[in-house]
Amino acid sequence: MIGLFLKSRRLELIYCGSLLLLFLVVFFLFNLPMAPYLLSAAITLFMTALYMAIRFVGFKQQTELAERNAELEERLHELRNEQIDYQHEIESYFLLWVHQMKTPITATKLLLESPDDDVVRRVRHEILQIDNYTNLTLSYLKLMNNSTDMVFAPVRLDDLIKPLIKRYSIQFIHYQTRLHYEPIQSEVLTDAKWMSILVEQLLNNALKYARGKDVWIEYDEKSGTLSVRDNGVGISAGDLPKIFDRGFSGFNGRLSDKSSGIGLFIAENISRKLNQQITVSSELGQGTIFSVHLTSTD
Repeated sequence: MIGLFLKSRRLELIYCGSLLLLFLVVFFLFNLPMAPYLLSAAITLFMTALYMAIRFVGFKQQTELAERNAELEERLHELRNEQIDYQHEIESYFLLWVHQMKTPITATKLLLESPDDDVVRRVRHEILQIDNYTNLTLSYLKLMNNSTDMVFAPVRLDDLIKPLIKRYSIQFIHYQTRLHYEPIQSEVLTDAKWMSILVEQLLNNALKYARGKDVWIEYDEKSGTLSVRDNGVGISAGDLPKIFDRGFSGFNGRLSDKSSGIGLFIAENISRKLNQQITVSSELGQGTIFSVHLTSTD
């Protein structure tokens, strides 16, 4: 900063030095006593130093203010870009959401026009789909809000899982999928609400791609790992690295018009906020295992 300051006052320093040099030449040529010159030079240098010190304080303040303004302008630019990105994400998601909602609504209308005795069960299934999409949207909006807090407390896993099983019992029956689950009494340290949403997305995903087959929900106390496993269609090796990307549905999703590519994106975002990692292993045609690495209270 001192170098920049001296460079900015270069003309003034040159002027002062030239003046002192001129007086020195005059005193030398006329053979005048040097004592008055030295005294004048000392006073001039002192006044110049004092002047430069005062100007340096002002220069420093201006520089700091300019740097602060630059930082604020850069931050403002970042906020504007973040707001634009957020708006684009919201718009694209709601376009997708509206498209997804049309399917169960249309199906419900057609079912209500049918005299089939099985209509009530099938309508319940479609209403559950509408409810799922609505909850998914609310979860997505809350996650997009960076001020969303996580409240950690001891939670019994069975208290998280049983309500989800009850909620999805209609779909297990509809898809004729067998569930294998033994009550898990272990406690973990997590946010009950968000972990419930996370597990729900994994369970919903397993139901989509294990229709007519089996789904297992298990917990390994030694590793603290909760797993949702199925023996459904599996995930291809090419799709596996991208399954948590927003809007990605992969080959399996393209086979199903009910895949939005949002559920696993939400699950992965929740896991990062909770610092409780999700891992996945899968083999095409054999099934998939999603594992959530939890923090035990023991």
